[in-house]
Amino acid sequence: MPKRKTYTTLAVIHLGSEMIRMQIVEFRSLRRLKVIEQCDYPIRLGEESFKNKIIPFPMVEEICQVLQGFRELMQDYGVEVYRAQATTAVREARNQVYLLDQVRLRTGLTVEVTEMPMEIYTKFIAIRHTLAEQHISTGEGMMLIDISSGGLGITGIESDKITFQENFHIGIIRIKESFNYYQRSSQHFNRALMQFLASTTGPVKAALRGRSMRYLVISGTETELLLKILGKKSAGPGGLTHLTRDEFMAVFDEIRNLNLPQMIQLFHVTEDEAEIILPMILLYEQLLSLVPTAQEIIVSDETFIDGMRLRYIVQQKEPEYAAGLEEELLSLVHHVGENYHYDFNHVSQVEKISLAIFDKIGRRYGLNDHHRLLLRAACVLHDIGKYVSMRSHSLYSYQLIMGTDIIGFTEEDKQIIALASYYHAHNVLEGDFGDHSLVKPPVQAEIPLVAKLSAIVRLADALDRSYLQKIDKVKVQIQNRELVLKVHSRMDLDLEEWVFASKATMLEEVYGIEVRLEREL
Repeated sequence: MPKRKTYTTLAVIHLGSEMIRMQIVEFRSLRRLKVIEQCDYPIRLGEESFKNKIIPFPMVEEICQVLQGFRELMQDYGVEVYRAQATTAVREARNQVYLLDQVRLRTGLTVEVTEMPMEIYTKFIAIRHTLAEQHISTGEGMMLIDISSGGLGITGIESDKITFQENFHIGIIRIKESFNYYQRSSQHFNRALMQFLASTTGPVKAALRGRSMRYLVISGTETELLLKILGKKSAGPGGLTHLTRDEFMAVFDEIRNLNLPQMIQLFHVTEDEAEIILPMILLYEQLLSLVPTAQEIIVSDETFIDGMRLRYIVQQKEPEYAAGLEEELLSLVHHVGENYHYDFNHVSQVEKISLAIFDKIGRRYGLNDHHRLLLRAACVLHDIGKYVSMRSHSLYSYQLIMGTDIIGFTEEDKQIIALASYYHAHNVLEGDFGDHSLVKPPVQAEIPLVAKLSAIVRLADALDRSYLQKIDKVKVQIQNRELVLKVHSRMDLDLEEWVFASKATMLEEVYGIEVRLEREL
């Protein structure tokens, strides 16, 4: 009898702005995995996409040929499952749809385009994993800065909670392409570029004022070049390089006085590399000014593809780790709520009651763990619009959520959260928008999910209508198509019972069950 296979063979493919990369791994768990193949193919998609907003046909042809080669290699290794994702360059190309269609038709590979918040988050979890493996604590504060060719993510962590997060559409190649050759050659270029970067990151500096961060952790496509000009060697996959602030500043001061030929000669780099050294150094200098308390700087070699691999394995094999990531994501959602002065006690009560309902009926009605996460986020954010207007708070909750980058959530996720928040105060069954034409209605495929989540939030919110958290215990039972909420309270529940009666209808119609409230003594 042949021996049963106990591991999974996974391929992860990243179609990036400067590299097409594939990694093939065999794994049983996070700790039991082996990289058996890695292929890197340099390609300059970013320069074309950022400058002309299109990936030209010869490059489309080149991409298809490379991915076909990857596909053949996957077959040779007996790959059972793959994930292929494209980031900034493809995301911003006007011919994105045609490129991905060509790839699918010619290679059989389906490539998903990853939005910027998810791109930042995917790298973030890989870096956080490596830091934890090396016992580097966030207790004293840590700022993670990821710089790609076209994007910048800044994430603050304190005591294992995300307390700050902002994303910017600036990156090393994008900065370079923002100025033409003659502008970059001008004697005033340094000053103009510093002002450009300062104006971009200025609001972050104001938001971080007074915070103490011990570590500054840097990652991104140009970290290898950064280490080269600092005279350091890369630590390699999964490694971290430790530097001091003084080492950074000494090199920065030297580079400002060098021209292009001098940089090529001094650092033994190509002309293309030399052209991005100055934008890179000035950007890092601006980022260092955001965290003046950070004296220790850590350079991470983790890449987007490492995060892709981690996310897949965690989803398949590590439920406890996945739960930890979810709690960390929710800490960021709470940070958004704090920015708009949410009522923590109220949203916590709404979340507690909502989860009691969801955990009893969710899976019976086609909902899964990811939908549970979206429900939790909607509970936290459903009232943030009151920061703008009490009268139209549901509209403003929707708009504030849609206008906020929340790493770890896709735009589709955000739309579901925003609509569930909006409809907790409106009747989704009637398409009730009132005068709120600024709310984008759910597409046909989203309607059942939005209705199911918003009906739960609506009912849970009714049970804390007084904002006094009167209910200290809630049990949910379902029998013969009847949902019974048994609640215990030492206070009067007159208001909650009256509001519950009017709010239960939506859940009854969406789920097709009767809803009853019972008070336990």
